[in-house]
Amino acid sequence: MQLNRTETKGNTCSFTSLDKDWGADDDYLFNFACTPGGSVLQIACGTGALSNALSRQGVDTVGVDRNPKKIAQAVKRSETVTWLEADARTVHLNQKFDRIIITGNAFQAFATNTDQILVLQTIAAHLKPNGKFAFGMENPKARPWEKWGQKGKPLLVRSVEGQRVSLWQDTAGPDKNGLVSMQTHYNSDGQHYSRNNMRRFVHRDHIRDLLEAVGLRATASYGDWSALNLNDAAPFIIVSGGLST
Repeated sequence: MQLNRTETKGNTCSFTSLDKDWGADDDYLFNFACTPGGSVLQIACGTGALSNALSRQGVDTVGVDRNPKKIAQAVKRSETVTWLEADARTVHLNQKFDRIIITGNAFQAFATNTDQILVLQTIAAHLKPNGKFAFGMENPKARPWEKWGQKGKPLLVRSVEGQRVSLWQDTAGPDKNGLVSMQTHYNSDGQHYSRNNMRRFVHRDHIRDLLEAVGLRATASYGDWSALNLNDAAPFIIVSGGLST
């Protein structure tokens, strides 16, 4: 996912566009969206592993991401998925879908109520009458920013081009709106780059209110990607549902 950000020096280095391994979120969203013969819109598709897996099961799949480096890698991955470099807040497609998913924790990259509403309006506008949506984010009650990489113990990740990257965060917040400010530091092959960005962490009630405002409703809510944990302090907030009318 591409975060709202303020660059701290120079142009964005190639190794700051990160890829992710297949995880529990992908398992959940794959099972949720895998309706052979059906259609899926994946928002924040990244380099396309999940969209490709769905397409290989006979699902008509469209993958959208606003990061051009990630879409470029996705295009190399599969010719059967329709890939679009587009902003989920403003994209308009001449198609409605059986399933719409937002990958992993990408929803928390939308830092304002307006941004979040626009993304949810995109879902509402592209969902079939009996269609379903699902997405998740990290739960603010679990204070996930305290577990992000630190300088003395960086996270080891990889760029979309396959470069090995060590990453750590300096964080501040959250403020009263749930915004956590981050200065993210990247090291790769002796190169260092830093940038400032934000993520927003909101509670279940906030998500429910936004869904209702755009004509959606949640029919299920979970606290982790196993779809079992309902504890308010669980690591995630995961919701699924459909149109409210």
